Amino acid sequence: MYAAVLPGGLEGQDLEGAVAAESVVRAARELGTSGTRSEPLTAKAVFDAARDGVAPALEAVQQEAERLAHVIAAVAVVLDPDLVVLGGGVGHSADLLLRTVELTLQRIGPLRPRVAASALGEDAVLLGAVATGLEAARKQVFTRAREGG
Repeated sequence: MYAAVLPGGLEGQDLEGAVAAESVVRAARELGTSGTRSEPLTAKAVFDAARDGVAPALEAVQQEAERLAHVIAAVAVVLDPDLVVLGGGVGHSADLLLRTVELTLQRIGPLRPRVAASALGEDAVLLGAVATGLEAARKQVFTRAREGG
């Protein structure tokens, strides 16, 4: 596992954990945002508050975008992708993240893959798993059919 040096006080955090929902919630809490007993603070609530112009939420989202750019830069050095697709809840909030991600990538490194939101929304992982399973089943069925079995 790779431990990255990331902005926003998450040094040594594994890459996935650094940009997971918990990281934007943690940042929002550190900046003074809190949930209630009936409505706990969630990543969705932080992103919604940022869309409403709430300053601590905007700062937390900015930090999330910067961390995301650092993770993309670390991965780009190894894989050199042309495109990085943001899926799940992060992809759903790409409208708040993309500009900062792109500007941070320009500032921190020579590799700047294009970054875009997934068209599949929050179900991207599930849909990918289903598509992979269907493809494997299709290959197995047609291989047996060709072999006469």
